[in-house]
Amino acid sequence: MIPFSAIFTVDFFFSLGYVVLSIAGLVLAISYRRSQEGKVSLFLLLTTALVATYYTLQWLLSSFVSFYVSNYAASHPEFQIPTGLNLGLVILFTALNYAFVVTLGLTAWSAVRKTRAERMVLTLGPEETSPEEPTSESALDVEQSGIDGDNASPAEPPVPGPEA
Repeated sequence: MIPFSAIFTVDFFFSLGYVVLSIAGLVLAISYRRSQEGKVSLFLLLTTALVATYYTLQWLLSSFVSFYVSNYAASHPEFQIPTGLNLGLVILFTALNYAFVVTLGLTAWSAVRKTRAERMVLTLGPEETSPEEPTSESALDVEQSGIDGDNASPAEPPVPGPEA
């Protein structure tokens, strides 16, 4: 029988650190999404959720589950792990790995696309990218001076100054 203290190796604490960091990343992604009123990519949230799930399962399986299964197998020599269970775990971890890679790629793609769109808005300026009706410079001059197109009188009466 393996003593319970044998679980606490350097690998255990590294895996625990990964779990803590991935859960902290998930919490930060959730709070960032809330602070942006849901306008941040959902892919970021999915990516951090997949990473947290992957590292938590890996940590649990490599430490506690492994410990209990090893001790049970040592006590019961006829015990064998079902082959379907091993195949299921391999499929689960492979699916999590591929899903993580896909969502990480989609997160990066979404971030690059958003950054390019923001740069385009900054480069072109707000007046060139606004979907409002186009206005000519003469129409803007008329609006700013207070002169209507049909009547050429100023909006305010002239104030006599030193030129008059």
